[in-house]
Amino acid sequence: LRLETLINDNRILIGPWYTQTDFLTVSAESITRNLLLGLIDCRKMGKALEVGYIPDSFGQMAQLPMLLNQFNIDKAVLWRGWSERLVANSEFNWSSQDGSKVTTAVFPWGYGCAKWLPTDKHSITDAIVARAQKQCQFAATQQVMLPNGNDQSPFEYQIPGLLEHVNQSQDEFHFVNSSFGDYFAALSNEQHLLPEFSGEMLDPKYMRIHRGIFSTRMDIKQANARLEQLLSRQLEPLLALNYSQGLPYPQSAINAIWRSAMKSHAHDSIGGCNSDRVNAMVLNRLESGIEMAEQLLELNFRKLTEGIEAQVAGTKVVVFNSIPKARDSLVELTIYTPHQQVAFVDGEGQPLRYQIISESQQDMSTIIQELSNNTTTTWYRKLELAVEVTAIPACGYTTIYLQEETDNAGELPVTVSQAKRITNQWFELEHLADNTIRLTDLRNNRHYSNAFELVDGSDEGDNYNFSPLANDWLLSSHDCRQQVEVATGELFSTLKVSFEFELPADLAERKQGKRDVTLPVCMTLTLRQDRPSIDCKVELNNTALDHRIQIRFPTGIANALHYADQPFGLIARETVPQELALWQQEEWTEAPIANYPMQSMVLQRDESAGLAVVTQGLREYEFAQTEPETIAVTLFRSVGWLGQANLTYRPGRASGMVLPSPDSQIQGEHCFELSVVPFSAEAETAFWRTIEQINTPVIAHVGTDWARFRLNSEQNHFPARHSLISWQSDLHFSTLKKAEQGEGLILRAYNPTAQPQTMGTLNTEFVTQLTQLDETTPREWTETALPSSPVTLSMIRAEQQ
Repeated sequence: LRLETLINDNRILIGPWYTQTDFLTVSAESITRNLLLGLIDCRKMGKALEVGYIPDSFGQMAQLPMLLNQFNIDKAVLWRGWSERLVANSEFNWSSQDGSKVTTAVFPWGYGCAKWLPTDKHSITDAIVARAQKQCQFAATQQVMLPNGNDQSPFEYQIPGLLEHVNQSQDEFHFVNSSFGDYFAALSNEQHLLPEFSGEMLDPKYMRIHRGIFSTRMDIKQANARLEQLLSRQLEPLLALNYSQGLPYPQSAINAIWRSAMKSHAHDSIGGCNSDRVNAMVLNRLESGIEMAEQLLELNFRKLTEGIEAQVAGTKVVVFNSIPKARDSLVELTIYTPHQQVAFVDGEGQPLRYQIISESQQDMSTIIQELSNNTTTTWYRKLELAVEVTAIPACGYTTIYLQEETDNAGELPVTVSQAKRITNQWFELEHLADNTIRLTDLRNNRHYSNAFELVDGSDEGDNYNFSPLANDWLLSSHDCRQQVEVATGELFSTLKVSFEFELPADLAERKQGKRDVTLPVCMTLTLRQDRPSIDCKVELNNTALDHRIQIRFPTGIANALHYADQPFGLIARETVPQELALWQQEEWTEAPIANYPMQSMVLQRDESAGLAVVTQGLREYEFAQTEPETIAVTLFRSVGWLGQANLTYRPGRASGMVLPSPDSQIQGEHCFELSVVPFSAEAETAFWRTIEQINTPVIAHVGTDWARFRLNSEQNHFPARHSLISWQSDLHFSTLKKAEQGEGLILRAYNPTAQPQTMGTLNTEFVTQLTQLDETTPREWTETALPSSPVTLSMIRAEQQ
């Protein structure tokens, strides 16, 4: 009660965030939920701070004005990433691509620039005036904000009572005990003096932004990306579909998973720049969230499957498509069977083509508890399969059937050989005699040589920053003795390259030119018949210390700009940052190297064609100054210190604390996945459709009765095929969920491009209303989606209005 009173009296300001999230390595939906749930919690306590307060995030995304405006916030206070190179003053109007705007104030010298002031009258005047004079260096107006206090510090309760004395002791400044609200009210009177700015803020001139965090503890990044995709693109959409058919929506459970995940989204947490103990907690929260989400997905798939009345004989397999567009897709399944003959059929009994990905033996007593008491082991075939399914409904599902003890109608043969080339209708991949891989786009006969090269280099940095040795010794997978195996089939073909990567054991060996450890690597490249992309999986066992491995893609494209995805959109960046030429002369806090963050995609293009790399949980890419035509995606980096002093790209003091962090060497087995998508300029619509399909794959549930926990029959009756909503547009799917308030649903898409897109055509039984990200503020329907902006639809049945 006392806390609520203090909040309502404006003596304690809370929010608007649930946690102080990072903006560069977590998803758009995560950032949205952080503000959405944060504001809900704040309002339960009274009210929220109506300012986007971001004091310490490691750089600022260009989309922040848009995000804040969508929650009716038009002011922001921040620190890191700003410099006068971007915008001359520390107060400015900041705009996003869609025209959203916030009045922004920066702390040039940090959010604690007026902390720890002396409390005696003889000293405070000179101290506080000196702080104010420094704060004025970049000020655009007569209003200057001095934050008195700091994190991990007590309230300086004597300072407000000394301000009258300070004002009487000098006449350069008039100090008042104020608030963010009062400050912005005063600033509004001088609004005409504020410059305009649009873009992201990643300059480390006055404050470090620690670009190395994009690849620190890649296992944490991958777990987070897996959880984000599982929640927003699989579980929530399935729950929404079930809810529309009368099943309960476990909203409190979903929000509990989101809240737990967001506790791992602060810049240090998701950045991995913590002690090993804290990083273990961060990873545990994410892995626990994945476990809970997977169990909810399994449970609700079972409820749906059990309510579907079978149309033909066999085990029901429900194939679910989240995106609001019907699609054809290869659907990956895992089945366990004692039989040598299996088939898949559709609802009319027509056989479906399928291809075996892998086969192994499975002890079923580890899956079915009742079998664990048997004295003999029950062995089944474990089959990883890809089934060809067509016309999967938009935002919906279809039912196919697994039939056992039948002929193998539909199974396609796979030919394994020592050949070194695979092709499909779009691409050719060839492993050449010099151990390089050449990718050819058969649509335009464009060749990409030296594709998929792994390059290893040193890293003597820490959890905050990458730091290579001077005259670094770079090692290439091209120099390894490689074994190649090709498997060809009608649905997909694979080219598998295996080798032992001989590397220095640590920095000392690298300096001596020794290579005493081997790092086993298996790279599998897959060409699918259902989409124009090359899928790449790299499996390895990291046995070396203090190093970084990247996978490189020479594009042959010389362009000053490249593009990457950002939350709800696309951003253009300099391939070779101009500020690299001046950072040392101007004594920046760290080098502005071309290590950049992404949501999942980076691309280079020219007037005729381009190439994109789409990753699963890998958040960092780089353009080396010497190779501006090569996209390098970081798989991981291994370091052993939380913080160190005097790094190559970060001179001076250590960041954080000088503590060993051996877990950040991430020893052991890892798996990294990405896709390469070459495209032609005239086929841009098809390109973006491919990106959406990669980011939101079709999923399926095999309706066996092997689950340990039984369900009571709920006597549900669901159709074997159903679509919740169809939205024919070029917008990309973001999520489908239950609204936080009321009984309606929320469908969100976004324009992934830098150009306006038509909204397209909706087909649904629901009454729809365009709304903001806050889910409550209505917007007028428009025929055009603005560049790099979300489109949120509130959906409710007519009888619920």
